[in-house]
Amino acid sequence: MEREDAAAEFFLHGFCPEQPVIKKTDRITAFGSCFAGNVSRYLHQRGYEVNAHHWKHANSDLIRIDEIMVHTPSLLAQFEWAFNGKPLSNVIVDNKSEELKSYHEEDEMRDIIVNSDVFIVTYGLTEAWYDKQEECYLWKFVPHKKLDSSRYVNKTIPYAENRENIEKIYRLIRDNRPDARIVFTLSPIPLLGTYSGKAIYPANEVSKSRLRVALDEFCSEWIDDKNLFYFPSYELVKYFLDAPWKDDNRHITEEAVHEIMTLFEANFCENDTQ
Repeated sequence: MEREDAAAEFFLHGFCPEQPVIKKTDRITAFGSCFAGNVSRYLHQRGYEVNAHHWKHANSDLIRIDEIMVHTPSLLAQFEWAFNGKPLSNVIVDNKSEELKSYHEEDEMRDIIVNSDVFIVTYGLTEAWYDKQEECYLWKFVPHKKLDSSRYVNKTIPYAENRENIEKIYRLIRDNRPDARIVFTLSPIPLLGTYSGKAIYPANEVSKSRLRVALDEFCSEWIDDKNLFYFPSYELVKYFLDAPWKDDNRHITEEAVHEIMTLFEANFCENDTQ
């Protein structure tokens, strides 16, 4: 790990484009787990055009990137809403439908996704709340204490379902933005808790492993798509960085974000001299 080429040789080899594929004029949408928020903020600070960062209020449910959409069903619901106009499912809290939190018109937020040139999608976990009445997963985060336990149940999304959802997300993007660049990542942020009834660390490993295998098999199947990539942020945090974690052992430090995103920018993004 002390070698100067350690990151390139042991982590990035085989995953990066031959030439940079992201320009500062590209419209970028990055969402998923809170790690996607780190990606988004870094690129915005570096002068890239990232989703709704030009808005004063960019924290609406429909474009929010921090811990609002972390599993494959919620991300799929977002893309189906944007590209196909499929309504998002109701979220019932305290016996009433929770209102959509937004400072902006839905069409304006839909346009951000529909007109993106680059999609950076970060998958986070495989435990999700399921609405037995509507027969669908919740597409947004709601504290479980606010949910009716007779209607909502926690499920662990199996490998096959995650793999299928990744495929659907990919096809939605390709059908609507055939030339878009797609970067899939796995969030290094671990579970805060688990409803599996088992210890949290093994539960987290199962969650991450299911997603990592699904992403690997999917990207391997579509290897001929030269605008589809996996960026190993998960592996870099877990095995490359010396001290990536804040005191809570769940979120990574600004220094770790900078180191990872410096690698991403160097390999995926055009700089001002290119």
